[in-house]
Amino acid sequence: MNFELDSYDRKIIALLQENARLSWSEIGRQIHLTSPAVAERVKRLEEAGVIMGFTTRINLRALGYSFEAMIQVTVESHDALDRWAAAHPEVLAVHATTGNHCAILRLAVSAPEHLQSLLKSLGDIGKTSTSVILSSQCEERPRLPADQLPRR
Repeated sequence: MNFELDSYDRKIIALLQENARLSWSEIGRQIHLTSPAVAERVKRLEEAGVIMGFTTRINLRALGYSFEAMIQVTVESHDALDRWAAAHPEVLAVHATTGNHCAILRLAVSAPEHLQSLLKSLGDIGKTSTSVILSSQCEERPRLPADQLPRR
């Protein structure tokens, strides 16, 4: 689908990334459009796949997870990896990759023993290499349309 973003669409996207709970009337007030016009634009952005949904950010520590880990994995069967990931709610993301590994998994874990147990289980279907995440930056930064990125 060919979808062109205009300046109003870009402003709506920026505002929603800042606070997805803004009302259509508040967005309209800030960018000088009516509430129905904002609602229609958001609907079009959703239908075009530009806006994929509205989510709630969760503090994993508040849910009992002490840290996160990235696990690079090499498996014979991606289906087995998919089944393993589906069976483990600690899996935050599975990224299929190129290079020396088939995938990178991001996990939330409660303790070193929890990570050890997950690695043992995952080791039954493939080879792993693990890194513990010490901190993360830039995850919540607003996403710009590619045509707005500075040329380098």
